[in-house]
Amino acid sequence: MASADVVSRKREELRCCPLGHDGRDVALFNLAEAFFDRYRKEYKTDDLNEAISFYRDALELRPVENNDRALTLNDLAVCLSNRYDRHGLVDDLEEAITLGRAALDLRPSGHPYRDVSLQNLAYCLSRRFMKKAAICDLEEAIELNCSALELLPATHPQRFLSVHKLAFCLSNRYDRHRLDDDLEDAITLGRAALDLCPPGYPDRDTFFFNLACTFQRRFAKKAVIRDLEEAIELHRSALELRPPGHANRSSTLHQLANCLSDRYDSHGLVDDLEEAIMHGRAALDLRPLGHPDRDTSLVSLACNLQRKFVKKAVIHDLEEAIELLRSALELCPPGHPAQSSVLHHLALCLSNRHDKLGTVGDLEEAILFGRAALDLRPPGHPNRGGTLHNLGCNLRTAYANKAAIHDLEEAIELFCSALELHPSGHPHRSQTLRTWSLSGA
Repeated sequence: MASADVVSRKREELRCCPLGHDGRDVALFNLAEAFFDRYRKEYKTDDLNEAISFYRDALELRPVENNDRALTLNDLAVCLSNRYDRHGLVDDLEEAITLGRAALDLRPSGHPYRDVSLQNLAYCLSRRFMKKAAICDLEEAIELNCSALELLPATHPQRFLSVHKLAFCLSNRYDRHRLDDDLEDAITLGRAALDLCPPGYPDRDTFFFNLACTFQRRFAKKAVIRDLEEAIELHRSALELRPPGHANRSSTLHQLANCLSDRYDSHGLVDDLEEAIMHGRAALDLRPLGHPDRDTSLVSLACNLQRKFVKKAVIHDLEEAIELLRSALELCPPGHPAQSSVLHHLALCLSNRHDKLGTVGDLEEAILFGRAALDLRPPGHPNRGGTLHNLGCNLRTAYANKAAIHDLEEAIELFCSALELHPSGHPHRSQTLRTWSLSGA
């Protein structure tokens, strides 16, 4: 109600400043600000659109020589960035970047708000990197965030935001280039940002979540269990701050499930697997048809149900895994980056069901999907070795059933190729050697 009163009051002030009035630009700016403040409280798109419209009108009345032009450019860019985050229209993001650059040009070294423009432009560039994957955007975002940090003393109340954003950018650059220094710096900065983030800050959950994901990356790289333990605790903290109804709850549930699944693989504790499945189901419920990450949740839940089948041999777990993977495959048409993973896991589950029930159709389909997955994992693909091994196993089983020598010959050829990708010391080498020996090679 208070927000509505402010908007009404600012509308009346604008009515008192008709076209040509010296204070009209101020009245327009203040009304835009009131709408944006209300948007940040109530998240109604109409308020954001009104704010953008009135900021545009104010900007037209504030030429380059106007002292408040930089502020108007900055605030309009922020609104457009918010609308991009809400609706995903790339034109909004592109305009936000253009306006952000213009605002920064009007805030040279020594300007009291230069750090604000540096941070806002860096954020928009990092968002464009997430959309278009142009590394130059990420590099510029890192440079801008570093420049902003240089302007913020250790005691500055907003320093934690710049630290957090820089950590996020470095984590993304690690994903691209795999440089250990980026990963270590991202963890150090992520810890510092979380320590500096005041209790009660509305986006504190994001600090927990991003740092947890960075620890997951380091666990995947170095397999140090304490990194996984810390990731789990951080995701649990994030989940507490993302109650039912929170827009990002599904992401936390999904990543927490992944971490618990990884810990199950490491320690074999069934409670971890059961909890991973529980969180995976909850994440999937929050990602209905049409959600961009539904396929990811389908695959992750299916893989955990397949793990549970391997552990407990309850067939309905495997049946559900197969059903989930078929649903995922429908969401991953040719060209989709996740198609090879879905095909690989579906082949594995069908092979498991053949081993359990002896249905020939399952084995034939497993081979079909295994070949399709292998076609999508050419030499150099990080997961080619596993697909070679699994397809070889299925062809060896087909030979055992039908005694067709070409199946055995192809299986041996695939095992040889897998061994080349699993040199001495590789965690999967002994399994491939054992399977190859059972083929009679």
